[in-house]
Amino acid sequence: MSERHAKLSEPSGPPLISVVAPSGTGKTTLMEGVIGRLNAAGHRVGAVKHDAHRIELDTEGKDSWRLRAAGAAGTVLMGRDQLAFFGTEENTPDLQAVAALLFADMDLVLVEGFRAAGLPSIVVTRPGHKDEAWEPPDPDRVLLTATSDEVDRVVAMLRDRYLTG
Repeated sequence: MSERHAKLSEPSGPPLISVVAPSGTGKTTLMEGVIGRLNAAGHRVGAVKHDAHRIELDTEGKDSWRLRAAGAAGTVLMGRDQLAFFGTEENTPDLQAVAALLFADMDLVLVEGFRAAGLPSIVVTRPGHKDEAWEPPDPDRVLLTATSDEVDRVVAMLRDRYLTG
């Protein structure tokens, strides 16, 4: 591993808090409310969305696609108010590295998903919603269990633990 790559892997940057739950329980709804309230209070909050399916944001035949197809280990597509990074499976930085690079000026980053990343987690529940196949995070990592409408409770916990001082 090169020295540069090793530096990318060192955890740094703003705190990352994972919001986890089975699909359909309200993770995005809760995050929307929390981000809105924290933003209104003057906090800068970043967001990362995990996608369990491989999404293709690039278009076949376009320049960025052609560069990737030629074998670029990493390609950044930048435009006005937009940035996309396309990496190979072998050369995609980990979540901590992405947060340190892209969210360095944020107070906090909410991460939807990434249950196995070992991050402090908020577990979202919905009464009557069960998914027997879903495995919750390590109980030692759970900060709070909340429903999608408990925005104030989540904001208060985040302020107390991560946004004071």
